[in-house]
Amino acid sequence: MYWGKKILEWVDDPRKAYDVALYLNDKYEIDGRDPNGFTGVAWCFGKHARAWKEREIFGKVRYMNDNGLRRKFKIDLYVDKVKNMY
Repeated sequence: MYWGKKILEWVDDPRKAYDVALYLNDKYEIDGRDPNGFTGVAWCFGKHARAWKEREIFGKVRYMNDNGLRRKFKIDLYVDKVKNMY
């Protein structure tokens, strides 16, 4: 979900961002071209999510940042582990 929200932030047009997210999901995700994959991408763009107050770029789509990742996952330990692999 994080990368899907970042695509929305990085691309200047929401429709183009959605197309990019679908392409990446279909090419690289296990559930690509599966209804669950489409639902996951749509979730990043506000489908099935309760609207928040309106924000620049995102409108009412829920925002996600790296602090949310840090709360849910031990991301720093993962990054250190991957760095040590190479």
